[in-house]
Amino acid sequence: MYHPFFQFVLPRIGQAALDVLLYVNFLQLPPLQLVSAWPVLYYGLPLLLMLLLAYISRDPLGLGIVFTGHLVTFYCIGTGIALLMRRVGGTPQFVWRIFWLDGITPWLLTAFIMWWGRRRALKLCTTKYNITTHKKLPHGALRIVQISDVHPRACAAMDHTRIPELREKIAACRPDLLVLTGDIFDEFTEPEELEAFCSLFGEIDAPLGKYYVLGNHDLFHHWREPSFGRADLEQGLAKAGVRLLEDTGVMLPCGVRIVGRKDYLYTNGQRFTAAQLIPGGPDDRYTVWLDHEPRDFKNAAAAGADLILSGHTHGGQVWPAGAVGMVAKNERNYGQKKITDTCTAIVSGGTGTWGYKFRTQGRTEIVCVEIKQV
Repeated sequence: MYHPFFQFVLPRIGQAALDVLLYVNFLQLPPLQLVSAWPVLYYGLPLLLMLLLAYISRDPLGLGIVFTGHLVTFYCIGTGIALLMRRVGGTPQFVWRIFWLDGITPWLLTAFIMWWGRRRALKLCTTKYNITTHKKLPHGALRIVQISDVHPRACAAMDHTRIPELREKIAACRPDLLVLTGDIFDEFTEPEELEAFCSLFGEIDAPLGKYYVLGNHDLFHHWREPSFGRADLEQGLAKAGVRLLEDTGVMLPCGVRIVGRKDYLYTNGQRFTAAQLIPGGPDDRYTVWLDHEPRDFKNAAAAGADLILSGHTHGGQVWPAGAVGMVAKNERNYGQKKITDTCTAIVSGGTGTWGYKFRTQGRTEIVCVEIKQV
């Protein structure tokens, strides 16, 4: 536990400092100069504006807090540059004053970021990776499609209305194997969304099977009690022909091994070790290792994993907060990482977004991995 000063007092001091900074900047806004002759309006309207920002950012899962966060960040950066330009003086200070537009620029930049972040969140990409192995594969190749972190919800990037687009992109990859690496659902998923996506997974043709590992949101209650339980999820997956793997592995008839781990957060770290999942260690079987969170890579590789597929991070989603938080807790924020000469890890940016239709880092994507035998 942190000292009470750092846990309670210091954050409030910081919030007060930001409030003062915003208030002083708001006083410079051009529209306020029109009412400068009326002190009540001149000094009162910025207070109303700050109250409005506090109101729209009250929900930690709402887009309002993202808007306010970016606006405050731009004002902080701008104030720092303004102080520097004041010391420099001359032409640089003059140019900066033109660019700053008496404090309107942060609003314009924030509006642009919100527009761009929404477009980026809603753009569903197919990210392809090509890797090789000396181990035997069925017909010399294996194509895997990874779906991760869908978080279906009307206010997020993915819900049932986008299923046709998602179905088309998955089908275009012609997967041999479909893997679902956690947080496919969460505590905000309504039963209709659960049923719709399970139906989608049932329609997907994957000759070597479909496999699912739980994430920290699928059944874990972070914000509220979900509208479905484990039995509902298991029933939906079974109907779709999707097998749930929890600290277990399966050997496919073609000789490929699939290992699915329990999620670290969901189990509070109480799960099998990597070595326990493959007691015999590395062998000549190509092993696909599914773990929602990108952690424990080296132990997975030492146990015999050839390809590790993870999600969870959303590629950061909101820069820089997401990137800082995820890098601190995970071994990879996004993309491909070579763990050993024979083991590769891939972290998906998520097939949806968490909380809202907004993304400034990572990609909203399905991952298609093509493994070739050499």
